[in-house]
Amino acid sequence: MPNPTGRLTRLLTPLLLLAACGSDHGLHRTTQLLNDRLQEQLAPDIGAGAASLQPLPNGARVTLLDNASQFPNNADTLADEHRDVRASVIEGLLDPGLIRIAVADTSALPPGQQEIRVRNVTQYFQDNGLGLTLLPEAPPPPIPPGSAAALRGLTITVLLECPARRQPDNWGYAPAIPSCH
Repeated sequence: MPNPTGRLTRLLTPLLLLAACGSDHGLHRTTQLLNDRLQEQLAPDIGAGAASLQPLPNGARVTLLDNASQFPNNADTLADEHRDVRASVIEGLLDPGLIRIAVADTSALPPGQQEIRVRNVTQYFQDNGLGLTLLPEAPPPPIPPGSAAALRGLTITVLLECPARRQPDNWGYAPAIPSCH
């Protein structure tokens, strides 16, 4: 007589393994999407030597390079006078519910000018609806081993926070909760 428990186990085991790998796969795909979007939006800035993009296992790091930052280094930055690399970063982001952003300055500028630059970018992000995604001011998260060395400049580190599982859509009564897929 056939063993139904063994058959059921053989049938369900691959599905359980696939589900266990799904969250990492979703994070990997979402990280790749973030990096692709940032690469596309920042291509002119990267080509001009004004910015660099470093993929991270759970996000991306954009560095606005010291020698060619495209926004003025003062507290009263005026908008719309030239291409703004800060806007390009925002245009490359994913759903704000999935990201956390850390802004830090690792340049050789004096501390007072570093603070102005960090405040400038932070205020720009807040003015454009990303205030809740900003992490408290701190040194940038470390670059994982085996990655390229950290570049000096103003760093914008975008970290993904994927929910452990996909949330229900609340039957249309509340906003959908974003997820990595």
